[in-house]
Amino acid sequence: MISFPIVVPVKTFGLAKQRLSGILEPSERAALARSMLLDVLNIVASATLPSNVIVVTSSPEASDIAKSAGMRVLHEAACSDLNSAIEAASRHMIVQNAGGFLMLPADVPEITIAAIHQAFAALDQSRSLVLAPAISDGGTNLLACRPPHAIRPEFGTMSFARHLAAGERAGLACHVLNSPELGRDIDSPDDLARFLDRRTSTLTDRLLRNLGRDLERDLGRDLGVAARCVPSGPAMADETRFVSGGNLKRGAT
Repeated sequence: MISFPIVVPVKTFGLAKQRLSGILEPSERAALARSMLLDVLNIVASATLPSNVIVVTSSPEASDIAKSAGMRVLHEAACSDLNSAIEAASRHMIVQNAGGFLMLPADVPEITIAAIHQAFAALDQSRSLVLAPAISDGGTNLLACRPPHAIRPEFGTMSFARHLAAGERAGLACHVLNSPELGRDIDSPDDLARFLDRRTSTLTDRLLRNLGRDLERDLGRDLGVAARCVPSGPAMADETRFVSGGNLKRGAT
């Protein structure tokens, strides 16, 4: 199976998930972004060599997490939007003579090893594009491109259709990966509520249930918790195990 670098763009945790500001405090949104990143990186590290993963970020904390796991970091001078981060990664791939790359966002905590393998398997032609649509807003939750500069990234609402059209115009062999787990990101309160309804065995699920009664009230959900406990430090115990090289236990992939 062909394997190209996996790129994971990461915002500074304190700036992430602004659409959840009505139900989560800044420290809680930062903890949520951190947990989702760890869930994504944990699966990615099981699907490929850690040295094959590139985290694009201006966040020192995200950089430290990636480096501690043996992953590469492409530093941004300042926090940029997703499209700028992907364009920077694409230029890096060209300089490194990489034949292609696979991009995953940092907010798809239900990503599976199988989905990553399916995406790589679809990149079996020299000019090909693999896309996974976001279920909630028509965005793009995976973009794998060969060669890396074949199309320009246009991430955002309804970007899946734009990326698919761009791939067809460029004459690429286009493949759509309809993975429910990959299609579910967490951007809005509704996304968060539906995520909790599924009761996944992820760090993200555990964190959210530890947020307690205030979140239950805001979401109208019984989370099965009794106390409010938000991690305030830079790393939880599970995160420490991850960055030291150990794989966290997850559900079936």
